[in-house]
Amino acid sequence: MEELSIVIVNYKTWENLSLCLESILKQSKIEIKVIVVDNNSKDNQISFFKQKYDWVHWIENSQNFGFAKACNIGASFIKSKWSLFLNPDTILESNSMSSLIKYCDVNSEHRIIGIKQFDQNKNHTNSFGVFLNFWTLSGIIRSLIRIKKGSYRSMNLKEIANPDWISGSFVLIRKKDFDLLNGWDENYWMYYEDMDLCKRAEKFNLKVSLLNNWSCIHFHGRSSKKNNEIKIITKSEVIVSSHIFLEKHSKKSIKYLNHLLLITLQLIELLITGLFSLSKRKILINSINYWIKGIFKNIWKTKRSQF
Repeated sequence: MEELSIVIVNYKTWENLSLCLESILKQSKIEIKVIVVDNNSKDNQISFFKQKYDWVHWIENSQNFGFAKACNIGASFIKSKWSLFLNPDTILESNSMSSLIKYCDVNSEHRIIGIKQFDQNKNHTNSFGVFLNFWTLSGIIRSLIRIKKGSYRSMNLKEIANPDWISGSFVLIRKKDFDLLNGWDENYWMYYEDMDLCKRAEKFNLKVSLLNNWSCIHFHGRSSKKNNEIKIITKSEVIVSSHIFLEKHSKKSIKYLNHLLLITLQLIELLITGLFSLSKRKILINSINYWIKGIFKNIWKTKRSQF
């Protein structure tokens, strides 16, 4: 019987986590070990969950380490051939993992593997995209590039699609490939760590595949929208992570230019949306402080956020 280890990073998403764990219980013909890494939720819920789901291996972090580091902590307990990094706000289809693993065992060209994702209303969440680079900094140009590489619609209609990257909400990967990539890059506290993993996979010729014959439900962004304060922190982190990605993966000759262009686009967007939103204005203030350090001191990595 195939073995699968599932790593779930949780932060105060207990209701969704419960649904996710129940969907894992509905998997048959496969031996599954579940590792839940709680990022210091501090809401007195974990004791109840540890009793209710005593078959889960629980890890309690001393602070909110962010997604990438928490995933690596969970992955350190994996011994099986297959690993699945799964968001707590996902629901797996019944008995889907066994057939997916069997398919991937036979079709070994698929190395970083995602599946189709729907929201609670059965709409496509488009959990994939193109790499961030000089040509994709602008949303308009990015849309044109998607037409060339494959629109969201065409990617979703294919049985097998090969986007640049897939969402970290569902990433199936062999342990040997995960080890080869040296895991998730912990310089990303939240966001872009999935794009980074797929970018590094490209350098090792590890194919990124979206297998659309399998699907799951994903209640996108539940943990990052708990309240306005958390929303401001996480949306600020999107901007930070975008520049960390550019700093790491841009050609040296245009690296600084990429930062400046992206800052310009981000600044314009926040100035316009900030006219109507206090949250956007706070994100703008956070971003300006970050951009100043980047532009004048070339410091793009930051101390981890906490919430």
